[in-house]
Amino acid sequence: MWSLRPALRNALIALSLLGATALAGCSGLTPVYGERGLGAERVALRYDAPRNRLEQIIYQDLALRLGKSSDPSSPRVVITTTNAARDLTKSSVARPSEQNEAVVTATIRLIGPDDAVLLNTTRSAAALYSTDRQALAASEAENEAYERAARSLAETIRLTLLGALSQTVN
Repeated sequence: MWSLRPALRNALIALSLLGATALAGCSGLTPVYGERGLGAERVALRYDAPRNRLEQIIYQDLALRLGKSSDPSSPRVVITTTNAARDLTKSSVARPSEQNEAVVTATIRLIGPDDAVLLNTTRSAAALYSTDRQALAASEAENEAYERAARSLAETIRLTLLGALSQTVN
């Protein structure tokens, strides 16, 4: 229980918040989210044409969140995806259901206007899904899991690109 008066207690809380705010201003980090964050700004990027549904999901998400440009002096993003599914478990009951994992892996290349490779890296995301003996339902569950993994991967790629672009600007 507090034995300090409410006014003194409020003053101590205000001082501690002021100190934390002052220390936060000393760091060299740039926030990704918020009004002044790097992610709030539009970035002029060119995207390659998608070669499959998963790449289309990723490119659409990036264009929506980062922006899109047709200017040849803008950096170009090239994403190549691969996908794989693996079985995790199988129950031994009369109607077995299987737990599976859909993994989407993307190779990301950020190419500057002078065709210099600014970033070449790989990222992955996974999504879980369950199947049973119904083939159509299993196929749809797998497709939906791949799409969920691609959306998750798009967010990772967005943050990766923002980090790479902030390094090239500085």
